[in-house]
Amino acid sequence: MGVFVPVKNRVMALVLIALLLAGCSDAIEQPGATPWTPPATQTPGAPWPDRVTADAGGVLAAPGFNAHIDATAPAWAEAADSTVAELLNLNRGFDGPVAIYLHRDKTDDDPVLTVTLTKLGDDSIQAMRYRVVLHRETDGRFRFVSGERTQRCQSGRGHQTFEAARCS
Repeated sequence: MGVFVPVKNRVMALVLIALLLAGCSDAIEQPGATPWTPPATQTPGAPWPDRVTADAGGVLAAPGFNAHIDATAPAWAEAADSTVAELLNLNRGFDGPVAIYLHRDKTDDDPVLTVTLTKLGDDSIQAMRYRVVLHRETDGRFRFVSGERTQRCQSGRGHQTFEAARCS
């Protein structure tokens, strides 16, 4: 004997399933992540002259970043989001309509920030994600502790989850 489900309820169930599945294809996939826009004016302080790098496993290196903060005491290092923006060079102009999402896992002195970049205009990479661990020192400024870079490939170009592996 079958179970009778009114048409209205079946339609609502199908709409709900479609919405849930649509959310699965979203490159953010991180509850609590919010859109982030670089500030209209730069936070005072000497910019870090180098760039963060990632090895084949996605592990981030920031040569001279903490030494730069120690030597110049920039105001941007007083806030976790502006420290990560400087580390990842997010304040630069992008060629296209890149969307940046920020999620802060902890609110204490050792925050973990996740930055997801979407709409990259890349035919291989759908989204790039950086997970950065910072530490607030006694001077009130944040320092880089560790980080990782992962990416999610475009459909048909490789893995559909965030991994360090390259896309094809």
